[in-house]
Amino acid sequence: MYFKQAKDGENEWWMYLVTVLLLLFGYGVGQLPLLWVQSYAIENHSDIGIAEVDRFAQTLDFSILHIDNNLGILLMFTIFIGATLFFLLAVKFIHKKSLKGLITHNYRINWTKVFFGLVVWLALLSIFELILYFVSPETYYLKANWDKVFILLLICITVLPIQTTLEELFFRSYVMKGIGLIARSKWIPLIITSLLFGLVHSSNPEISKYGMVPMQLYYISAGLLLGIITIMDDGLELAIGVHAATNIYGALFVCYDGSVLQTDSIWHVTDINAWIMAVIFVVSGIIFLLLSKKIFDWAAWSKLTEEIKK
Repeated sequence: MYFKQAKDGENEWWMYLVTVLLLLFGYGVGQLPLLWVQSYAIENHSDIGIAEVDRFAQTLDFSILHIDNNLGILLMFTIFIGATLFFLLAVKFIHKKSLKGLITHNYRINWTKVFFGLVVWLALLSIFELILYFVSPETYYLKANWDKVFILLLICITVLPIQTTLEELFFRSYVMKGIGLIARSKWIPLIITSLLFGLVHSSNPEISKYGMVPMQLYYISAGLLLGIITIMDDGLELAIGVHAATNIYGALFVCYDGSVLQTDSIWHVTDINAWIMAVIFVVSGIIFLLLSKKIFDWAAWSKLTEEIKK
């Protein structure tokens, strides 16, 4: 049923091209406040030179530009407001599709599933983090400035989910269903969107610090997990919750050196093993899939390779 929704509305090839271009345009518009603040900081601090600007571009550490971390992270997530707005307008008025249909074929969005994905994934991340802490406690230190943490919490529950939800709407709904219009089997859009998900994250600072192979394994595994959840559940709600939980956890609870999210988190990790991180993600994903299959009474795993009914 999820893939059948792709046939709703208009689906000319040029509409997909225009929609992607409008999304990129909205992304560019959303960057304007961030670019203005960066320019202001550079002009008003004589100690910021080319080397500092290059280092900021590589690390996205706003302290290099004397910009408050909370302001910086807010501006980063604000970028996605423009992208989301232009994307939704294109889906509504160019494709003439239902916006709710991007998420579910049911009469209403199942918010219980969104919160299930959020809470259960946060719990899994916390359990494995505790294990890592007991193995290497020397790499962790309590960073919390509770006034800043409170502001960061507000950012994480208001603006951050816009970014994660847009990525789910685009990759696991718009692109996945679009490919499903011409693909024979469900595994084809699953694989393609997972590879694309890894590709768009290839410029993240983690890649240069921890290596292309382990980090791409992590990103592509994330794309596969979210895609499998979406196909098995016939909707986007669980994936939206899981993706939001991943970024909220990395921004609010545990930040690490080299992360794309350099925040005033509660804890900070000075060193990580990217291979271990990727393996933990895969194990957590398997646990989540098994729990969801049991709780939501999913069909057999063969659903992932079923033919897409036209």
